[in-house]
Amino acid sequence: MTELNPTNQQILHYAGHFLQCRGYNGFSYKDISQKLGIKNASIHHYYPKKEDLVAALLEERRKNLAISIAQMMESKKSAREQLQYYFDYALQEFDEGKCICPPGSVIIDFQELPEKVKNQDILLLDDILEWLANVLQNGLEQGEFKFLDTVESHSEMIVETLMGARLLSSIKGRKTLVRSIFSIKLGLGWRD
Repeated sequence: MTELNPTNQQILHYAGHFLQCRGYNGFSYKDISQKLGIKNASIHHYYPKKEDLVAALLEERRKNLAISIAQMMESKKSAREQLQYYFDYALQEFDEGKCICPPGSVIIDFQELPEKVKNQDILLLDDILEWLANVLQNGLEQGEFKFLDTVESHSEMIVETLMGARLLSSIKGRKTLVRSIFSIKLGLGWRD
């Protein structure tokens, strides 16, 4: 991956924002260049094609997720604390106007996407699901959670619920996302 100098970081920042607000086909290099006050050619210098940019962005999200997971493990956060972090992150992104989560931002166009974007999206989604399954398993073992289905199916349900809730919240408001998070907690036997 290209070294992340300040311009590259800004390109990824705005690409991520547009991707999560508009989806893959909802933005162009022109949108990013206008925000940064640079020419499209400057973006093409780092990312010759849009697929290169979006694949790099999703890869960067995977790296950031891995860092966050390592920090939570190092600080010995409980399963509830880790899951609350995930919920807080979803709420924070929604408050920033990002109504679509990173892996969900390309789902509508998924079949038409270049393979490198599809692959990075699947890897990011798999990383999230694997982390959630581990959190749920630890929560069951520590008595923090109580549910009957497998940790794999429950982690999928959590991701599916949050993806849908974020989209619906873009129309119905933040309270929809908050209610969905509350419902997920109830389904885990999580009583505050």
